[in-house]
Amino acid sequence: MSSEVAIRVSGLSKCYEIYDSPRDRLKQFFKSWRSTSRQGKNYFREFWALRDVSFEVRKGEVIGIIGRNGSGKSTLLQLICGTLSPTGGKVETIGRIAALLELGSGFNPEFTGRENVFLNGALLGLSTQEMEQRFSAIEAFADIVEFIDQAVKTYSSGMMVRLAFSVAVHVDPDILVVDEALSVGDIAFRNRCMEFIQRLMARGVTILFVTHDLGTLQLLCSRVIWLSHGITAGSGDPIRIAQDYYISSLPAKGREIAASAELVLPQQDTGKAQFLEIRPIGGDGGQFMLGEPFRLRFSIRALSDLPRLVFAISIYRSDGDWLLGQTSRDNEVFWDEVAEGQICSGLLDFRELCLVPGNYLVSMSAYNDDYSVCFAETDLCAPFSVRSKYPTWGKFHHPCAWIPGTD
Repeated sequence: MSSEVAIRVSGLSKCYEIYDSPRDRLKQFFKSWRSTSRQGKNYFREFWALRDVSFEVRKGEVIGIIGRNGSGKSTLLQLICGTLSPTGGKVETIGRIAALLELGSGFNPEFTGRENVFLNGALLGLSTQEMEQRFSAIEAFADIVEFIDQAVKTYSSGMMVRLAFSVAVHVDPDILVVDEALSVGDIAFRNRCMEFIQRLMARGVTILFVTHDLGTLQLLCSRVIWLSHGITAGSGDPIRIAQDYYISSLPAKGREIAASAELVLPQQDTGKAQFLEIRPIGGDGGQFMLGEPFRLRFSIRALSDLPRLVFAISIYRSDGDWLLGQTSRDNEVFWDEVAEGQICSGLLDFRELCLVPGNYLVSMSAYNDDYSVCFAETDLCAPFSVRSKYPTWGKFHHPCAWIPGTD
């Protein structure tokens, strides 16, 4: 393995045998005892937690791993750390690995905090003298001085993770592996952890961590691996992968509507008018960038004589969350009367798109000038998506100016 590579994962797979009852487990045991052949009936179901996952991590990289619960994230970290054996494939690592996996793993609950610190150091190959030199720093960072000589089984989850993190980062690891442990601590502790992680990054330590915090992921990582049902769903730029992952986590309702809306423009039958077109203009295959112009072209056909018109738009996120509702009357814009059979059209120009990355759907309506009569109204249609070149939060990224100073 190249000296520039810290971790190499090649075709890694992990399969578990799932038994419906203890009796089935016993039957399988006797079958395996009688013969090494796997032919014939098995009394278990296979569950592949990971299947054929491959990637490399170079020294000094910070790699994030995301995915829904059960996607194989924790299994992958345990295989890398060597606490699980793979069903197929292999893992190669160079250097000392310090890991924060599930809460309390690696700690003996009957031992005191002090005893567990030295035990963990010994497991990582450090002598008692080396751990004594580090102990005061570990104790100070964990901030549990009055409990350090109490049994770990009496610790709160916050105390446990503070001590575990402190040990992991003070044993001079070449590779630091963190599995969602930082979510347990309060904001002050998380800040201290992030500051320490940044110091490790500056020293060239390789960091591999699982998190559901997409903001931290985008700011901290040089690359992100997205797991779904035990396979790699995506890998690459943190901002792009985080946005794709977030959008995929939304309910499928909007995607189903979007698929049908591409075939026919769904709308209510008012007998007065019907929309002929609602179409986003520009973009790259229906994808627009945050902050760039976003335009919708629309038109209706009058099925009867129509008075002066106002148009209204609603924009929904793909999970059905209503985000925006505006009308042309808000801007004192009206369309003149339309005779039966005539077509009336227009353009809606959002000069700076302020919707954060996601998938969206549109609904439009046409009313008389006091909104008392609706002449035409569509269901959700005109799907489009938004992406960004930088991390975002919330639902909107509103155009604004940040002005330093108090004057």
